[in-house]
Amino acid sequence: MELSNLTFIVTDDCNFNCSYCFQKKEKKTISNKIIETAVDFFYPFLTKKNKVHIGFYGGEPLLAFEQVKHAVLLLMEKNKTGNKNLEFSLTTNGSLLTGKMLDFFNRRRFALMLSFDGLAQDIGRKKGTLEKMIRSMKRIRRYPGITFEINSVFSPRTVHMLSDSLRFIIERGGAEVTFDISTIEEWIPAELDTLEEELARLTDFLHSYYKKNGEIPVTNFRNCIQETKPGIFRCGAGRDQVAVTPEGDVYGCFLFHDYFKDRRDSSRRPDFHFGTLAGFAVDYKTRYPQVLAHYAELWQGFFSVERDFCFLCPDVEGCMVCPVNAAYSTGTLGKISRGRCRVNKILRKFTNHFLQLLTTGWRC
Repeated sequence: MELSNLTFIVTDDCNFNCSYCFQKKEKKTISNKIIETAVDFFYPFLTKKNKVHIGFYGGEPLLAFEQVKHAVLLLMEKNKTGNKNLEFSLTTNGSLLTGKMLDFFNRRRFALMLSFDGLAQDIGRKKGTLEKMIRSMKRIRRYPGITFEINSVFSPRTVHMLSDSLRFIIERGGAEVTFDISTIEEWIPAELDTLEEELARLTDFLHSYYKKNGEIPVTNFRNCIQETKPGIFRCGAGRDQVAVTPEGDVYGCFLFHDYFKDRRDSSRRPDFHFGTLAGFAVDYKTRYPQVLAHYAELWQGFFSVERDFCFLCPDVEGCMVCPVNAAYSTGTLGKISRGRCRVNKILRKFTNHFLQLLTTGWRC
């Protein structure tokens, strides 16, 4: 077992109630004892070859800031010789950020992922938080040791605001933005038409922005430029990454914890559950390869859209659907809804169009 990614789900609680959130909120917070056990056990398995990503996730992880601090300090103490290249990140809605927290993140050179929907913020996330998020962005930029990205989510209810929202964020200093399209609910044809219109507007804006600044601030579009060779997506959960839950369970990725939280009696849970941290530490030599075999099956070619297998699709290379996110719509890991498939095809259409704009100047 060699890990390059260790995630602590420090709490299942959250102070927001986002309309598209699939998480079940619970008043559960990770204990210092679980953190200490996880650090002691997993540290020897953290790779020395590449960077090691240590992530903090929730719920809203700033509700458990003291636990985040405890984990970071323990890991840094373990790594006093500096033989492992640790980097820390945290995903937050930003509403609880304080100067004390920012000072800590700055000293430890954290990467912050700020969940912010731009002009759609008050509709999708929490009413009255738009202006506060703008102030949070300005505060974060004053700390040179912090790198920050923004993640925006759009649903059928807010898709008409997608291009204006991303432009709004970028023009206010959000230099690194990723957007996601929620498919928890099914999209009707008119909403998909709106998505196409919004992506066309976004493509034109990004093309103009690139010509002026030489940068592509939306990662969804920048990644299509950086891809050197298309391939069939394979979920990395379990292979070189694990997540520890507030209760001390171990999964290959934090999303599996979210998914099985409401499905503890599912026949598939044992396939992806490495067990409790205490138990895994004892029998990992047996348990790890057994469970890893099931994670290895999470390959785009094995996925399906209803009865159609993805490997038969001409667009399978370069398509990427998280098996857990898909399961929230279909109820089955690796089964993709027609809506998710259509959304992905639309996204690929416009990222390919953007690439053509940059390379040939061609327009639709």
